[in-house]
Amino acid sequence: MNDTQTFRLGGYRVEPSLLRVTGDGRKMRLEPRAMQLLVYFAAHAGRVISRTELEENIWGRVVGEDALTNTISKLRRTFIDDARNPKVIETVPKTGYRLIAEVNWNDAQPEPSLQQRSGSERTLSRNIRFWIWLLLSLAFLLGVAGWLLIQQQAAPKIVQQITDGAVERKPSVAIIPFENLDEKPGQEYFANGITVNLITDLAKISGLLVIAPGSAFVYQSSISETRQISRELDVDYIVRGSVQRQDDRLQVNVQLIEAAGERALWAERYNSEMGEIFELQDQVVTALVAALRIKLAPNERDILKKYPIDNVEAYDLFLRGMEEYGHRTPESNRSAREHYEQAIALVPDFARAIAGLALVHSRDAIDGWTETPRQSMALAEQLAEKAAAINPSIPQVHFVTGQVALFNGQHAKAIEATKQAIAYSPNYADAYAMLAWIMNFAGHPNEALSALETAVRLNPIVPASYSEILGEIYFVQGKYVDAIDAFNRALNASPLHMRARMWLIVALAQIGNKDEMTWQKDELAISNPGFSLKLLEYAFPYQEQSIREKLMLDLRKAGLPE
Repeated sequence: MNDTQTFRLGGYRVEPSLLRVTGDGRKMRLEPRAMQLLVYFAAHAGRVISRTELEENIWGRVVGEDALTNTISKLRRTFIDDARNPKVIETVPKTGYRLIAEVNWNDAQPEPSLQQRSGSERTLSRNIRFWIWLLLSLAFLLGVAGWLLIQQQAAPKIVQQITDGAVERKPSVAIIPFENLDEKPGQEYFANGITVNLITDLAKISGLLVIAPGSAFVYQSSISETRQISRELDVDYIVRGSVQRQDDRLQVNVQLIEAAGERALWAERYNSEMGEIFELQDQVVTALVAALRIKLAPNERDILKKYPIDNVEAYDLFLRGMEEYGHRTPESNRSAREHYEQAIALVPDFARAIAGLALVHSRDAIDGWTETPRQSMALAEQLAEKAAAINPSIPQVHFVTGQVALFNGQHAKAIEATKQAIAYSPNYADAYAMLAWIMNFAGHPNEALSALETAVRLNPIVPASYSEILGEIYFVQGKYVDAIDAFNRALNASPLHMRARMWLIVALAQIGNKDEMTWQKDELAISNPGFSLKLLEYAFPYQEQSIREKLMLDLRKAGLPE
């Protein structure tokens, strides 16, 4: 056995050298770190492996709680494995993990998935194989259907559960993360940043529906065909590309594909100096708009041509900060703050970086990542006002203004600012989700559900935060079972989502499920050892104070630490 040897894990074929897992009618590509972890598990199948051992052997150092937990979560999603009733990877509380699936190092074709096989089935005699085959065929079809639902993070279910709202049908496009062709390690953030900025620019066009980065990045390094991606995201067009950065030179390849016929409508290669990166991005956006035959509104052409800055080093730091902020952990939030601050030191009027820094400070206060939440929120407010004064046309500036206003209890101002963000960027999925959150806190759950529906259409691979917002809406409405379902989906997508687990504990308490509540409290203590109710001063900005008071009382009754 070696690190590149193909093996079978239950009904799946694992090919480490290709970073590929095949089975259940699917071909999936794993990130290198996830494959490395899977191979290590397979080599030590059946043995409990501590977190420390995994960190030392896979990362070569001690890493944050989120790194290992998120990688485990990715493996579980690959094998459709339930953390509560595992068939592949078992969590051993306060100890580590154990691979419990059968490993066969003799290469074989993939068989039906683990969910379709049991130990007794493998010992059945040949004369009943035919009947088992029929049953397995049916189970296979059901398994594939179940996988599609999980892969979509239950997006259709969310859309069906919330109010019926019409999302105008427009030409729709998804920009798949550009491939990083740079041979230097650690440069993927740059290709990711260019992708996000192209999405951000196209999202400002009212005549086009643009899929949000959260859903588009699910397909990073994916081997899925264009037609499959377009079907899962429900879009008409796919944009693919690559980025290669060599010293002060930059090469970007872009291709626009009509999804139905998998036909290339337009393709171009751009070569430029790094100092011309903003002009290059403008050229790509202009060409895509022309190829899609989209008519721009009078003000949209001017908005698209506004470059954020002309300092490449500051822009590079901004991209790094944006990448770190997207991880949504205390450690990555601190790293994002450092990068944004460095960018602002180079360009003091860099509005996007200032808005990003405001988001970092507000996130510290909202998620309880600081012992001085009042100071963090005050600083976030100052930064948001400064960014808005520099460039009010940047949607993110209004987004952070709305977020800060919400958690300062200024609901009307929060609604106005968030709607302004949407006016500047009609495809701003997170702004619609923020509007849903605000409307719920302001006592308007139906309007909240309508806004969340639009967010889901624009970001169909539903992120944990959207499911968590849906759960909060249901909780306030007294629909505790629906709330529990939504919070569980949030945790399936992001096991370290502290807010979702906290809400889940309170919801379970409402229906008297003490066993499950105790289990979730233990998980909260493991994943967030510093959790304390005193850090949640800004967590529940309900306009109706009686709701907040009851919620805090319920949290204390559930036994969460003060």
